[in-house]
Amino acid sequence: MSESILEMEDGLQRANKRKMEDLRKNAQSPFLAWAIILGLVALWHTRIEMVVPRPYLDEFFHVQQAELYLQGRYFEWHPKITTPPGLSVLRGVVTEYDGLQLLDRSLPVLWPLIELNHAVLNICLFPPLFFFFGLYYTDVLSSLSVLITIRQHQKRRTKSMVVAGVVSLFFRQTNIFWVAVYLGGSEVTRRLRRGRLGIEYPPSATWKSVVYGSWQYLCIYDPLVATASFEDYVKTMLSIAAACAGGFRKLLHHLIPYIILLGVFGYFILWNGSVVLGDKENHVASLHLVQMLYIWPYILFFSFPILYPYFLSAVVPQEYIPSSIRTGSTRHQLPRLIVTLPIMAIMLVVVHSNTIVHPFTLADNRHYTFYVFRILLRHPANKYLAVPIYFYSAWAAITAFGGLPNVQTPPARPRAPPARPRGGNIAVRPESPRRSNPRPRLPPPSMASVYDRGHHISKVLIWLLASTLSLVTAPLVEPRYFIVPWLIWRFHAASPWPTGDEAYKKRKKRIRTFKAWYKAVLYARHDHRLWLETVWFLAVNWGVCYVFLHWGFEWPQEKGKVQRFMW
Repeated sequence: MSESILEMEDGLQRANKRKMEDLRKNAQSPFLAWAIILGLVALWHTRIEMVVPRPYLDEFFHVQQAELYLQGRYFEWHPKITTPPGLSVLRGVVTEYDGLQLLDRSLPVLWPLIELNHAVLNICLFPPLFFFFGLYYTDVLSSLSVLITIRQHQKRRTKSMVVAGVVSLFFRQTNIFWVAVYLGGSEVTRRLRRGRLGIEYPPSATWKSVVYGSWQYLCIYDPLVATASFEDYVKTMLSIAAACAGGFRKLLHHLIPYIILLGVFGYFILWNGSVVLGDKENHVASLHLVQMLYIWPYILFFSFPILYPYFLSAVVPQEYIPSSIRTGSTRHQLPRLIVTLPIMAIMLVVVHSNTIVHPFTLADNRHYTFYVFRILLRHPANKYLAVPIYFYSAWAAITAFGGLPNVQTPPARPRAPPARPRGGNIAVRPESPRRSNPRPRLPPPSMASVYDRGHHISKVLIWLLASTLSLVTAPLVEPRYFIVPWLIWRFHAASPWPTGDEAYKKRKKRIRTFKAWYKAVLYARHDHRLWLETVWFLAVNWGVCYVFLHWGFEWPQEKGKVQRFMW
């Protein structure tokens, strides 16, 4: 049996290497991809410089701060800037040596370098992010620094990860929840899952067996999202808590890098006396739970090309759905009524008791959130009528972590027959004899590549925890605040192409006709949802950029000064 396991692991390793080769081959034209992105960003920059030559809105504060640094006045701080000085420092260095606005223009080149495929190119076009490629804001560098930190974590480069994490804190304070909490939680579940692999939970594991097995063997109950029910999410939370309590000393050693990052952030708060640097009276941290309801329609609006198969499969019989988007799973049907009603009731309570409207939101009609809140507050019932939208958007976004089950998956690793312990519900596999040859190491997971069987529940829980911590303390509601949560969700939501042996052979077939090539590019050998996402992002970007440049208006109290609509 041990030989067969070795052979299977070798096969999986070869499949992983082959998939990485496919990733590189599918990015056959990186220079063309960069040229497209850089061309769009250069066009956006050129139009802004022609139509809006002077700094606009918060750009004015950041430019003044950068000028202070260029004058050597490093200990002076603009009172209206709330974020750390990373943007001003970097811009000052670049301007000092180059004298050009090189930094913002070169950033789109760095994004595809993380990993190049269609999904990542779409992420470069994500409207709230693409818009700020042309403005002097912290969002692009802040998001990029978080992704670089995550990439270093995936490659097991601990020192580089800590350095990148500290750098990310110089761009935005809430990045601590992604570089420390999110990555620390991912490390915990990775270490626990690598505990005693002899523990195997049956599908109908009882609550008692889950807690006992997690505490005793440090092996968490963590089903795949695609096959999980609501009860499995609660069991996974209990399992992780029990395993962490039982293996605290073992885990503490692996969490030192993330504790260092938390220590750096804690020292900053003690030194500064607050989370924000400037304008403290208007940015007081408060409990704003409704932010975790706003994120779901945000994801649905921008990513409905990715999510529409789940809604379609929930209302249309499977036989009437094209095979390329057929989920083929009852788990992707709408949630049960016994789950829906309590969760929606909780959402109603949160909306009723914790809807916070910051004075800036209704005082500034240059932001799109102003008009969204005007609709929500037009009638007292509107904010409650939005609860079903929150719920079903959340269901679709979380379900997307499981992928589309019609995609073929590699065969599961063979397991030895389990031996049941006395009076338990946990199956324990006997330890296999020690092998002379070492177990092959699989390459680190790809941040933007296909996860063959989707993700486990623990990934969803960690993402929810980090998103909650980064959002619920913000009194203001701005689309920019949701960029990093959306990025992490998006990297784990969609499969760029089918995987598995049969799909691989299908991709390798020679294309002989234009019609076959057309079908292959659009949907036969590629996830068609990515093309829909590209078209949707281009359309939204065109609309938002056009309105910003050409639909200016004036405030009566500021005659002659053009105001512009923006995110």
